[in-house]
Amino acid sequence: MRYINLLALGILIIGITTKISGQSRNYKSERLVIEAQSDKLRTAKGWKLDIPGNWISNENAISGTKLTEVTKYSVPQNFKWLQFALLKNGRQNIYALLYETTAYTSAGQSERRVYYFLMTGRSYSNIVSTIQKKTGETLTIHSSLFGYMSDSDGIYTAGKLLRQMEQSIPGAEKLPEYNLNLNAQHVDNEDVVRFRLPEQASLIKDESLKESYFETGLKDIQQLLLPVSSQAETDEFDLGNATVSPSGTAQSVEDDITDRIPAKPKEEDFSLTDQKQTSQTGDSIRNGMQHVSAQEPIDAINDRTAKETAIVSAPAAQLSGIEGWYLNPEGEWVTENDHSYKFETVGKYEMRNFKYRDKDYILITRFEKYAGASYYLISKEDYLNTLDALDGSSILRFPVVAYAGIGNTLRDMIELSEKTIDTPGNKDAVVYRTNYMVLQYKLSLQKNISRFFVFYQECSKYGAETSRENCNTKVSNKIKYDDEAILGSDILFNKAYYESTYNDFMNFFRRPASSGSLRESPPKEDKPEWDMDAG
Repeated sequence: MRYINLLALGILIIGITTKISGQSRNYKSERLVIEAQSDKLRTAKGWKLDIPGNWISNENAISGTKLTEVTKYSVPQNFKWLQFALLKNGRQNIYALLYETTAYTSAGQSERRVYYFLMTGRSYSNIVSTIQKKTGETLTIHSSLFGYMSDSDGIYTAGKLLRQMEQSIPGAEKLPEYNLNLNAQHVDNEDVVRFRLPEQASLIKDESLKESYFETGLKDIQQLLLPVSSQAETDEFDLGNATVSPSGTAQSVEDDITDRIPAKPKEEDFSLTDQKQTSQTGDSIRNGMQHVSAQEPIDAINDRTAKETAIVSAPAAQLSGIEGWYLNPEGEWVTENDHSYKFETVGKYEMRNFKYRDKDYILITRFEKYAGASYYLISKEDYLNTLDALDGSSILRFPVVAYAGIGNTLRDMIELSEKTIDTPGNKDAVVYRTNYMVLQYKLSLQKNISRFFVFYQECSKYGAETSRENCNTKVSNKIKYDDEAILGSDILFNKAYYESTYNDFMNFFRRPASSGSLRESPPKEDKPEWDMDAG
């Protein structure tokens, strides 16, 4: 019995020791409390530069298209209101940017969300300083403490939000980093602040706020500012440093800054507390800035002037109603509706006028019915010079400035074309490259028939431009066909081709010779071939 008692006592001691040693002293859970909160900013103009170079504006949302009150909640950058709050975590000050939005979930359902982005007092001081200085430089605040509370479970209270924020603090190092970008400047005769809502750092494409941002007046933002705490910060809770990157020249098409009238909310606002909100005006704003360095405002440098972008017309010509023919292994000519048809299927071709840096180009799109589209950008001068041989040849090779194969969109092609044109050529090149859009054809005016094929060639010369040219022929950059080897040879028309009327063929490829004006309308995003009948 004595032995049993000693054994039990030993087990009890070991258990107590394990329990005591298992308690971590690295983090002490604290209860967040609300020290102060600002007024709510309910309206800011969202601006985005679209592909044709036009600035598109929306209230409280950033999008390259005009949005309605309903559709604006379908884009990531949107809000109903936003505000700052000062929180206490024990003896530590934490500043929070809070904003509310509506998020659409599955099956047409939606939920209300309040997002939070937590930062140190040091980061918040940098925000106040940046707003005061108005240098036009973009400030980036880094934080891993970003999340939201939704009303999907019926609980939508300040208490729930505070608990979620509390729970995220210990595991901040395991969370992805989010960035808040902001700058202040004097533009269009007004002091303005530009910003984007927090975004995951790895997904941000416009960190300097050159082409998309919210914009509001400096006075509106000042209503959100809370006093900067003078309490010394420790390194126990550091969400990251702030970095400043020079902004480029801001862009604008015209001065379209409208008065900002706060909209009345359609439903009751989420509120952190039932007490009267703390708003900072007059002397309290100045007191809130006395802890940051002062600098005289820098006057007017970043007007919203449009950057030089390509002007792309609506389709100026279209070649459709074409039919593919293929000689199958049984020696029968079949179309795509036959199971033995083993070649690609093109639905139509479109031609657009393309103008960039005061030079004219031709943009040809080749739509495959089931795979996607390929794009060819050709200098208009080169196109017309090559077209001169149309009546006396069977193959025309148009030098291609830029090419994008299947898997790319019209927007991708425009960006690629601008980048290619802006990239200077290498004068000391060892390899000279020239790519072509090749048009191979046979024509019969009497029968009103054209038989043709369009494909892409990548060619290179080594050592000198007068060297022998080596070319790689392909239909697209993603699909390989067994009969690609016959492209460019006379055998092609004994094996496979597309057929249309003589008149349609000529009207399409001769269009640049008969059309000198651009129809400057914004390009529409390419749709799959089977959904373009109305186009």
